Amino acid sequence: MEKEKRRRTFLLFGFIIAAVIVAMIAIVIISYYYMNRSFSGYDVVKEITRQDSNNVTYLSDYGKLVKYSRDGISAMDREGNILWNGGYEMQQPQVDICEDYVAVADIGSKTCIVYDGVSAGKEIETTLPIGRAKVSADGKVAVLLHDEDSDVIHIYDPFSAGEQLLVEIPSNVLEDGYAMDFDLSPSGESIVISYLLANNGVMENKVCFYNFSEVGQDQNTLVGGKSFEKKMISQIQYLDENHVVIFTEDGFTIFNDMKKPEIQADVTLKEEMKSIAVDDQNIMVVTGTSGSIDNQVVHLYTLKGKEKMTREIKIQYSHVEMQKNEILFTGNQNCYILRKNGTEKFLFDFGKNYDYFFPTVRENQYYFLDETTIRIVKLSG
Repeated sequence: MEKEKRRRTFLLFGFIIAAVIVAMIAIVIISYYYMNRSFSGYDVVKEITRQDSNNVTYLSDYGKLVKYSRDGISAMDREGNILWNGGYEMQQPQVDICEDYVAVADIGSKTCIVYDGVSAGKEIETTLPIGRAKVSADGKVAVLLHDEDSDVIHIYDPFSAGEQLLVEIPSNVLEDGYAMDFDLSPSGESIVISYLLANNGVMENKVCFYNFSEVGQDQNTLVGGKSFEKKMISQIQYLDENHVVIFTEDGFTIFNDMKKPEIQADVTLKEEMKSIAVDDQNIMVVTGTSGSIDNQVVHLYTLKGKEKMTREIKIQYSHVEMQKNEILFTGNQNCYILRKNGTEKFLFDFGKNYDYFFPTVRENQYYFLDETTIRIVKLSG
């Protein structure tokens, strides 16, 4: 009797273990299918009539829509509610967004306004024409100003009750070169600037690193630099507070430790670079031949320069960006969404021209904008 009881207990225990294993396998299979499912269509969840003209530009900001034009800017949620707005008169507005802060600069003029989504915008009047502006996650704004013989970057805190101008970085174009591009760290404590210098007919491209913490102050804010010689620098982008990527004509270089910058990775590509996009964990490059969809390859890299995904794509697109776990390619009529693990999520030809396709905060839901309507669509099929 006791032996039979032990046998039944053993069988029951084995059955439970087997059931748990089967359930775990089923969960893994279902989760894998859900995470890597490919969609073939969409359903319209909500429609909002656009109350603007074709002169308005839209941007996506953490699931919200920001739209701006020459005479104002506003943010809208997925229900169509206006979250905040600001009015101005600008000839050539340029917008930069970092978390809750939005900077609007009038390029070629002397006005920059910073919004925090709560209070009215804080206006900055500069002494020289603005070439570009970048905003940090705490509202500091860096502004590149142009003069005939010199460039200068001013960093302001427009929400400060005291002195708004925090830092001034001047450069003489004959000695230091022309300031071509720059980016401000999320905290606003460091900045990287690229310069193009003509020396006896030879062009030199270089970057300079500035830090405004105690370390940077000890070294007059300049904490490092690197010459890329004749290699053109196309773009500078902070990935997070301690990593910045410098894109050149044939690859990119990642620096870490903004108090004492060092090269963490240096990647050279044999194929032509067609597009780039970054987030705080990845660097994406599309290689291929301009004007052709043949031999078009997506490369995804870690912050250490290790290639973790490649995928050939045969689509025509005009814009690409990374958001969440996805890479979005959009064109005049088609849309392609590639997951960062290399699986295809969505490929669709709308059969008509559209303006924008952005993710919302909800899974598998997107903003789909044409010239008359804002739609919230959910992937299906």
